Amino acid sequence: MKRMRLLLRGGLAVSPVFLASAATAFDCTLEGARDLGLPGVTVTAAAPAESGAPACLVSGTAVTSDDTAPDGEARFEIRLPDDWNGRFAMFGNGGLAGRVRASANAVDVEYANDTGYVTAMTDLGHVAESSVDARFALNSDGTPNEAAVADYYYRASHVVTETAKAMAEAAYGRAPDHSYLTGCSTGGRMAQVAATRYPDDFDGVISGAPFMDISSMLKIQHFQINQLLSPDAQLLPAKLPAIEAAVLASCDAVNGVTDGLVQDPAACSFEPETLVCTGAEDDSCLTGAQAKALRAYFTALHTDDGQLVYPGYAPVLFDSGFSLFQGGKEPALDVNAAEPWGNDGFDPAPIEWSFSDHIIQYLVKQDPTYNVRELGISTDGTVPSAVVEEFVAMTEAGNGSDLTATQAFLDSGKKMILYHGWGDHALSPFRTTRFVDDLIRREGSEDVLSEKARLFMVPGMGHCRDGAGPDTFNTLAALEAWVEEGRAPDMLTARKFDDEGVEKRAMPLCPYPARAVYDGTGDVNLAESWSCQNAPLGIGSVGISAGLLTGGEPTQ
Repeated sequence: MKRMRLLLRGGLAVSPVFLASAATAFDCTLEGARDLGLPGVTVTAAAPAESGAPACLVSGTAVTSDDTAPDGEARFEIRLPDDWNGRFAMFGNGGLAGRVRASANAVDVEYANDTGYVTAMTDLGHVAESSVDARFALNSDGTPNEAAVADYYYRASHVVTETAKAMAEAAYGRAPDHSYLTGCSTGGRMAQVAATRYPDDFDGVISGAPFMDISSMLKIQHFQINQLLSPDAQLLPAKLPAIEAAVLASCDAVNGVTDGLVQDPAACSFEPETLVCTGAEDDSCLTGAQAKALRAYFTALHTDDGQLVYPGYAPVLFDSGFSLFQGGKEPALDVNAAEPWGNDGFDPAPIEWSFSDHIIQYLVKQDPTYNVRELGISTDGTVPSAVVEEFVAMTEAGNGSDLTATQAFLDSGKKMILYHGWGDHALSPFRTTRFVDDLIRREGSEDVLSEKARLFMVPGMGHCRDGAGPDTFNTLAALEAWVEEGRAPDMLTARKFDDEGVEKRAMPLCPYPARAVYDGTGDVNLAESWSCQNAPLGIGSVGISAGLLTGGEPTQ
C-alpha cells in the first residue's frame, strides 16, 4: 500500500497530497502512522487490529491543553479501518480510568469494529493499575494535580476525540460524516459531559448507567456507614440468597407475571425487617443490624434541610453484583477503622467503598489520610448541606447532570440514548429515571422529550452488563439510525446467552416510562410474548424510600 505524503494545514487537521483510495487507510507501520504528522501527538505503535474488520490500531499520546488547567497528556488507541464507513465512535472508559480500555456496550464496540467505524479510546489523562485509584489527583508533594483532574473530568476525552477526527482526516482525506460517543458508567458520564461541555463533538451520545453526579459517592458512604455500625451488620455473601428469594417473592409478580425478573422495582414493597431472625441466627435470616443496613441501601440521601442528594437503590439481583460492589466478599477487618478492610481502601474492600473512599480523600478533601467516616452523614440518610456544597464545589466540573446544558444539546438537533440495568449495584437506576423525569418536566411532556432523548431500563441487568435478564443489545446501531435516518428507536431487543452462546431469553426494552408488558399466554422467554406499553413506574414502599416522591431537582 502506498504511503501518503502529508501537508500540515493548521491545528490538528492535515491534508494528504496523494490518496490511493478514499476508503483505504495509510501504511500500518510506526513510520506510516508518524507520517500523519499530527501536532501535539506522539505515536508509539501501529499494528493490524486483532479482531473485527481489517484495521490499523494506532497507539500514542496527545497533549491535553486548554485554558482551564495546565497541560497534561492522555494516552489513546485509535482504530483506522481499511474500509472506512465515514463514521467515528468514541468509546467511554470506566471507574477512575488510568488504562486505555472501553466500558462501552460490548455490542456497540463489536458493531463499530465490524462495520468500519474509526474508533478511539483513552486513559482519561493518567496512568493507574486500578480503576478505583484516585491518587493521580495529587502530586507527590500533596498539591492538586490540576492537569490530571481536568483530564479525568472532561478534557482528555475531548482532546482524544479531536485527535481521532484529525487522524481520520489525515488518513482518508476527509473528516467523519457523523460522530458518536458510547459509554457506560464513567463512560456514561463522559457522554453527558461531552453533550453539556462540548456539544459540537458528537451528533449523538449513548449514556449507559451514567456516573453523572460525582457526589453519588455520598450515598454510597451512607450505606457503608450502616453496614459497618457493628460486626453483625455487614451484608455478606452467605445472606444474599435469602434476601434474593424474599425480594422475588415480594416483587417478581408486581408487573403481572412471575418470570424471575423484577420488572418494576419502584412498585415493590419489600420490607427488610420481615427477614429478621425470630430464633437462632442462620443464613436464612438477618440480624436487626443487617436489616437496618439493607433498609438504608434502599433509602435516599437528603440534606439536613430536605433536598434530595441521591436516590436509594433498587432491590434487584442481590445474588449478582451486590457483594462485588457494595457488601463485600469478606468481613471487614475492623468495622471501626478508617479503612475497615485495610489496604488503603483497595481490595478486598468492595468496589464502591474503594471508589468513594478514594474520591473523597483525593478529589474532595485532597488529603490521603482523611477518614471518610467523619463526613457527618447520619445513619438515617441525611447529610449536612455544607458537606454537599463542598463536595459539589470540588467535583462539579466532572458532572454530566446539568439539565439546562443537556436541553441545549438536545435542542440543537442532537440525540441521546440512555440505558440502565434495574439490578445495578454500583449506581442507582433511580438516579437515571429521575434525570429523565426532570427533563420531561422541563420539556413539558414525554412526547416532546422522546423526539430528542430516550431511556431504556433493562430488567434483571446489573452494572452495564450481566445479571439474570437479557443484557445484550445494540444501542449504537439505534443511535445511528436515529441521527442519520430519523428513525427513533421504539424499542431495543435484548437477549440473554448462556456460556455456550445459546440464546436463553429475549425481550423488548421500551422507551421510559413505557415498559414491556407480558401478553399473558406466550413463552415469557420469547420477545414476541411482550409488547411496549405506556405503564409508568408504580410507587411502593421501595420507590418511596428511594426518594421518587421527593420534589425538586437533586442538589447537583
